[in-house]
Parts: sequence; structure tokens; C-alpha cells
Amino acid sequence: MRRARFLALLLDVLVCAAPADLAGLILTWILWRFSPARNLIPAVWIAAGTAATFAFLLRDARGGRARRWLGIEIQRADGALPGPWGSIRRNLPLLIPLWNLRDAWPILRDGESPRRSDRRSGLRMMRIT
Repeated sequence: MRRARFLALLLDVLVCAAPADLAGLILTWILWRFSPARNLIPAVWIAAGTAATFAFLLRDARGGRARRWLGIEIQRADGALPGPWGSIRRNLPLLIPLWNLRDAWPILRDGESPRRSDRRSGLRMMRIT
């Protein structure tokens, strides 16, 4: 389970970051090649980074795309999907340095253990068949 959770994290980062990076690269090329307003390039990358961050925070709102690929789903105690706010509460600790290590420590010790933010928010990770 630990390996599947780590792969799901990497896949989610890829799914969130790759489209934002591709859009940033295309817009940077367009601005560099065709526009005299090259000073807008940093704004393009700020927007791309912001979009990737919000996509990462909302990655579990519908159960997590990469997790479903690996046969895992995030659910509330009543069996419903976490929704946007549940996803933000679950994933925000992963973006804060040192807090992310504290939150992920139970997973590093035991792959079946829930993250601390999952216990507080009442979310659980389930294998789907």
C-alpha cells in the first residue's frame, strides 16, 4: 500500500504540474517570439504555478484521479467523496515545509496508516476493486 500511495502522489503531481508547465512554455514562447511585452513572462509562470497548486490542492475532491488508476479511493466516513474543502484540508499540509514531513510520517512507518490530516478530517483511503 505504501508504494501505491507514493505512486499516486507522483502521478497526481504529474497530472497537476504537466499541463500548467506546458501552458507556461507555450505562452512564454508566444510572448518571446511575437510580442514586445516580454516583461509579462514572469506573470505567466506565476499564473502557471498558481494553477498547478490549486489543481494539487483539489486533486482529491472527486476521489483522486491517480488513486483511481491504482485502485485506491479517498472517502469520508459516510462513504461520500471529500469534495473541494475536504481535499484542500487533506492536501494543504503537503505544501508546507516540515509540516508535510510530520503529516506523512505515519505513512513512512506503516503504509496502511492514515495521514494525520486524514484522521482529523475524517477521511480514509480505501482499496477499490
